Amino acid sequence: MLSMECNCSQKGHSAPIKVLEVSENAIEKVVDILSDYNRIYMVADKNTYEVAGKKVEKMLKEAGKLSHICIIDEPALPTNANVGKVLIEAGIDRENYDINAFSYNPDYILAVGSGSVNDICRMVSYRMGLEYGVVGTAPSMDGYVSVVAPLINGNRKIVYTCSVARHIIIDLNICAGAPYELLLAGVGDMIGKYVAILDWELSQKLTGEYYCEKVANMVLEATEKCITSAVSLKEREIETIENTIDGLILSGLGIAYTGSSRPASGTEHMVGQTWEIMDVEKGKVPNLHGVEVGEATFAAIVMYKKLYEETNETWLKELIGKYIPAFEKILELQKQIKIPFTVTDKDKFIEGVLRGRTFRVRYTLLQYLYDRGQLQEYAEFAYEETMKYNVG
Repeated sequence: MLSMECNCSQKGHSAPIKVLEVSENAIEKVVDILSDYNRIYMVADKNTYEVAGKKVEKMLKEAGKLSHICIIDEPALPTNANVGKVLIEAGIDRENYDINAFSYNPDYILAVGSGSVNDICRMVSYRMGLEYGVVGTAPSMDGYVSVVAPLINGNRKIVYTCSVARHIIIDLNICAGAPYELLLAGVGDMIGKYVAILDWELSQKLTGEYYCEKVANMVLEATEKCITSAVSLKEREIETIENTIDGLILSGLGIAYTGSSRPASGTEHMVGQTWEIMDVEKGKVPNLHGVEVGEATFAAIVMYKKLYEETNETWLKELIGKYIPAFEKILELQKQIKIPFTVTDKDKFIEGVLRGRTFRVRYTLLQYLYDRGQLQEYAEFAYEETMKYNVG
């Protein structure tokens, strides 16, 4: 179990993570790390199976620890249908049917993949009461250590409380070879942390919401480290990949420590995920989560900068002012790594900002502006200003 002493109202933080292995050739340690389990149910999609799953399957089978595997069809989205598929295929029926017996269940679930596969297994783990772990294949999101899973249920994306991975095994060599768009997605997810923490502070000031300065600083330091090294992302240097993963894991750890996604998710996630749902509503496959969050981060930044210039409230100007240098660094970074913008239609962009306010019950910049009758104005401004950074 990971733990951290703290002076906040929780008096300390902990997460039931048994092993966190981030290293080159980490995949070779899977059998040793999971030595306490004997009926491991492995889940992957078609791409992650080829990248890492095939090797993991072979190692577990040779060690006599593999129960069976499930391959999710493309597109491997975190939908209720895919959760149902993994749940239905979790058990093994006995060769001879016994009316008095139940299906033979595994003793562990192992996700091989990143965002979608991990979130699906997180939910199945929670519903079945089984421990689960993940072999990460890309530094594309911060959900490896999260306690929540944003799942597509019908035409809605709902954030569910779920299990925390007990074992996190991330092979740096495999992640370095991930498609570049997945690397950009990871950075896109990370740059949003400044907005998330600022939103959290804003809520603490105006609503009295619980806030942990130590967790917030942990996430901000990880974000700074990630952004500083992101300029060399295209070179796929192991150090850059490791810094990105460390940032994503520490961000996720902040979620696990507080029991809430607050330290990692604010305006940028609510808007980005609304854009995703708008695609789902039209029967389209949504864009990568981290890419949508990255674009929404720029929207949040320009709105916060506008508020900084216009507000007459000293405390608010001081609060936003702490983050202005970080915001400027992100805007400069965009010129170098060019996170792609997938929402360029003005109407869709603005609708996402307006609807994003109600994506979940959470006080953010969006609610602050709405309460003052300024959200529509700021949403329109955000579109015009954000498009200036569309350099992909």
